[in-house]
Amino acid sequence: MPDFFELSTPSDLDIVSDFIFSPSDSNHALVSTWSNEILLYDCSAILANPDSPPRTEASVTFATDETPLCLSYAGSTGAFVGFLDGSIRPIDFENSQVDNGVNLAAPSSDDEIGNGINNFAVIPGKEKLLAASSFNGKLQVIDTRQRAPILVNQLSHDNQRRKIFTMDASDVYLTLGLNGNNIEIYDHRNLKIPVEKREVGLKYQIKDLKCFPNNEGFALSTIDGRVSVEYFDSSPQVQETKRFTFKCHRSHDKVTGADLVYPVNSIAFNKTYGTLFTAGSDGFVYLWDLEKRKRMRAYPQFLSEEDEHESIARIRLNYNDSLVGVATSDDNYNRRRRLSESNSSRQPSKVYVKVLGSTECKPKSQ
Repeated sequence: MPDFFELSTPSDLDIVSDFIFSPSDSNHALVSTWSNEILLYDCSAILANPDSPPRTEASVTFATDETPLCLSYAGSTGAFVGFLDGSIRPIDFENSQVDNGVNLAAPSSDDEIGNGINNFAVIPGKEKLLAASSFNGKLQVIDTRQRAPILVNQLSHDNQRRKIFTMDASDVYLTLGLNGNNIEIYDHRNLKIPVEKREVGLKYQIKDLKCFPNNEGFALSTIDGRVSVEYFDSSPQVQETKRFTFKCHRSHDKVTGADLVYPVNSIAFNKTYGTLFTAGSDGFVYLWDLEKRKRMRAYPQFLSEEDEHESIARIRLNYNDSLVGVATSDDNYNRRRRLSESNSSRQPSKVYVKVLGSTECKPKSQ
């Protein structure tokens, strides 16, 4: 199969905040950016012509009056956007707009800091329920049909608010990745109190978390080029024999002799085979066989026109594993050392998709 194909994007596309595929239509993808835009793509022509895909423009561009941070579909109730101002609004596809007159989130005070909606997770089996997290540790469960929250939970520890960095849902549990390398696991039947609080053996900030397709556990990535593979079963036998951590997205600089370590910004499971994609700030995408604890594939590095590596912000697979998508964004602002360095030198964000072969993600032993 050919490598990744670049979708047509605005020449000055700002940092990508989220990228998702539709859970029911393998062709549709949404991309949100810090420039207050949401782009809708129809990838049907790419799937129909994988060897020579045509130029694919965004079929609709939704302009927003606030900065969109995260996106989600919630079953038959449609698609929703979480914003920097703490609001959650539905996308009106029929009229090609975001419905600014509807806010599904719980009210927040004007001076509430960090109330931006940074993650969504649909509760499996209850697709009308959408879990939403905020930077300041607020967890909400939204009934998307009633268009109102049914639960609001403020996470804290020692009278200090937790920060929620990432989360995902399995068939039974909602798992949150928090500051201090802490994990909280909630049963869907009672999202008020966690069934387990766990401190994972990682030193640096969690970037992403995804549940296994078989619902037995989850993988999480960090800013220091590591991925931890965890299991919900807390028995000593499972914890001591099955959970493990591995290093990735690292390289050795032959000129300086330094070891370079990159954040693993985004991870995604192939649902058919349970293999794991990792994507990092080094511009690489890797595919891993977690059973064998080995890397299966290394895809060509994403490079800019100046031959500098592009940092990958998001990697996603569509619902039937026929497409994998990648959004790249310049994250040099995280490492800028001088105020004199200009934002104008930022590379524009880009979006790529690749048609996956039927056995491309299959471990060799199967």
